[in-house]
Amino acid sequence: MAIDLADGRPWILLPGTLCSERVFRAFLDELCVPDTALQPVALQHPHVEDYDEVLTETCVQGSVVCGFSLGALVAAHLADRLPASTFLLFGLNAHADQPEKREGREQLARDVIMEGANTALAPRLPILAGPEPQKARALLLDMAQETAGQITAQTELALTRPDACEVLARARAPIGLLTGTEDKITPLAMAHTAAQAVPTSRVIPLEGLGHYALVEDPVACASAVANYASQVDTRTHCYENL
Repeated sequence: MAIDLADGRPWILLPGTLCSERVFRAFLDELCVPDTALQPVALQHPHVEDYDEVLTETCVQGSVVCGFSLGALVAAHLADRLPASTFLLFGLNAHADQPEKREGREQLARDVIMEGANTALAPRLPILAGPEPQKARALLLDMAQETAGQITAQTELALTRPDACEVLARARAPIGLLTGTEDKITPLAMAHTAAQAVPTSRVIPLEGLGHYALVEDPVACASAVANYASQVDTRTHCYENL
């Protein structure tokens, strides 16, 4: 049975570092998901286990769990426990953080606190793809300013997260792994590596898009997800027409 994404089922939204739930908004509008279905979970706690209670309470049978980047990692760590109809994980790196990233992450957090989030993030953003890259950039900087107070918790969360591959391997719900083909932060190869360990997963390349595909081209992301949802069989956790 395919998934009707716009039928009012809850959408649990987990944004990434210095992002709010607005990172999903245009994408969800394209899918005609009603606002009443949206249940955003802010990344304001410093450890993966801190999200266990809120997600298990929020996620009811048939929910869609949708995560971006660091939020996708949090969702992945609960993929074997939540009664979701599917997981949509954008820009997922399922592995523990690499030690060499510590200095850069901690410097970003310091700069956000000292300079302001949009000033700190602006020179660190990659070149954006999509039809309106300047609009996408403005949204990312605005969200950064909005969520600046979460950067300390998000930095600790990124640095201390454990590997999620074993959890994903135990998941029973279908998992869509969506990554831009031009993503330099979480390259497409990471999605393929994760998929090798996850029988219920499917890799969905987002052609020509980067790490911020959701804001670079929400129409393309919505089209990819709608096609995925039409092929998911929630009874067998398999994909049709592949």
